Amino acid sequence: MLHACGLPPPKTLLVHGWWSVNGAKMSKSTGNFIDPFEFCRNWSVDALRYFLIREMAVGADSDFSLEQFLVRYNSELANNLGNLVNRTLNMTARFAGGVVPAAEAAAEPERELQALWPQTRDEVLRLNAGLQFHLALERTMTFVTATNAYIEKRAPWKLAKDPSPAGQALLGTSLATMAEALRLAVALLAPVVPATTEKVRAGLGLPPLTSWAGELDWGARLTGAKFGAVDILFPKPPPPAKP
Repeated sequence: MLHACGLPPPKTLLVHGWWSVNGAKMSKSTGNFIDPFEFCRNWSVDALRYFLIREMAVGADSDFSLEQFLVRYNSELANNLGNLVNRTLNMTARFAGGVVPAAEAAAEPERELQALWPQTRDEVLRLNAGLQFHLALERTMTFVTATNAYIEKRAPWKLAKDPSPAGQALLGTSLATMAEALRLAVALLAPVVPATTEKVRAGLGLPPLTSWAGELDWGARLTGAKFGAVDILFPKPPPPAKP
């Protein structure tokens, strides 16, 4: 039909696999299906979208279960990304009055994280171009994990107790590094969790993401930015009711 209309044929076909539910074929007659509207009322559109893209390798079949959804939700969204957002905003508010300091004392931990970023960015872009979205999300989350590990290594809560100029410079550098790594990570996640991305960017004092120009380059654009508050992005599920 495209040829008959004088239109060029597609250059790429994205053909996804089939979803089963709890190991069985989806069937409306048997009730073995997930109502996405009801599911998103309990969780969120971003969380469901993240799971679907993270769980399925394009072209292969995959299985949906609430148990596996909760594994991804808790370990990757709540405990990893959500934790990074909370720590970055809260520590900046607590130790710098909510204003991002300049990075003035970069050392090996900062250089290691900065070196990891271009590797992550380039690999994620390559994987997305090859339709390997699940692996692109995995690499992005690896960078988020590395940023949380950086925070543990630098321990800003300890640096804040050092009143010396060197200690305060290192504290400012740590907060600036955390903020920039968070900004970059959510930029990579924007196509998958757009509502979450905009909430984080608003908390970082940034406008909505409308252009990719310079968004994936490590820099100091957040220096002097005034952070705001962000509600819990991925609330933990309530404990199961006792019998």
